[in-house]
Amino acid sequence: MASIFSPLTKNIGIDLGTCTTQVYVEGRGVVFSEPSIVATDERNRKLVAIGNGAESMLAKSPETVKIHRPLLNGVVADYGVTRTMLGYILSKCVRSVQRLRIMVGVPAAASNVEKRAVMEAVYQAGAKEAYLVDTAVAAAMGVNMPVYDPVGNMVVNIGGGTTNVAILSLGGIVVSKSIHLGSLDFNEAIKDYLRGQYDIVTDDMTIEEMKITNGSAVLPLEDRGYYFTGRGLDDGLLKECAVQASELYQVIGRPLMKILDLVRSALQETPPELSADIMEHGVVLTGGGAKLKGMEQLFSQELGVPVVLAADPELAVVRGIGVAVAEREKLAPVIEGAQRIYRRRF
Repeated sequence: MASIFSPLTKNIGIDLGTCTTQVYVEGRGVVFSEPSIVATDERNRKLVAIGNGAESMLAKSPETVKIHRPLLNGVVADYGVTRTMLGYILSKCVRSVQRLRIMVGVPAAASNVEKRAVMEAVYQAGAKEAYLVDTAVAAAMGVNMPVYDPVGNMVVNIGGGTTNVAILSLGGIVVSKSIHLGSLDFNEAIKDYLRGQYDIVTDDMTIEEMKITNGSAVLPLEDRGYYFTGRGLDDGLLKECAVQASELYQVIGRPLMKILDLVRSALQETPPELSADIMEHGVVLTGGGAKLKGMEQLFSQELGVPVVLAADPELAVVRGIGVAVAEREKLAPVIEGAQRIYRRRF
């Protein structure tokens, strides 16, 4: 029986990414997509900035301002800061009089303790109903894959700190795998290379731009140089440096091979009938990390199957969570059969 308050209930999907937090509000779509960064004043513990505002303070804030990254590998690393961040974001996205029904995506590899931390942070932020859903399942729903059809569907979601792989059929998960490795690991590999090869360090935003501009999953046809300014490790002075596209290809390739190994292991566990479907229909890549140049080509070459990059891959998960929370009764076979949604009511 519907509650008399049901018209005020608002369905919300949240993707708590290591790099970016995104919020989907029923009827409005994606209303928030900003870095998962929080700045606080250490003198009084007050909130200074969240998201883009906090990111602009990186490497520029005074000692009294502390920069937090409260999410790690798709789960809560700092409970108190995450709760504050969620409360602030929700206050900006919905009216205070609305009853909040919130679903959050979590990696398949998340432990029960990590899942509980996410649930409690969501409740403390104001949810009246809270759910969790496997990130890869949400990604498949977000790109409208036919998860209820009697065919094998394979999705690979490459996020900032985690990569999730799922094979779905007939409304259930056949194989689900996850690894604590994502696009941030590409950045860290570049940082380590610059330290070791050129004795130079530079800021995170320069590394990200370098990866986007010159990084590639396959050997680039044009070996362009990326010129930047960094600080020398030997004397601490600013110096100019150039790194070639071919160098970045080699550096990024190491963590990429680990992701490919994860995908191969999922395919090896897939029943032959579903493997044939995947050979025919291919693999869908989602997540911000999938936007690296040449990613489709690399996966297709290494796996021997067709590979497609989803439209707006960085929004696939949060859109899928929005679908799942709005149609949770219809999607109950997927949710309960996969045992990837945990539900509690007040």
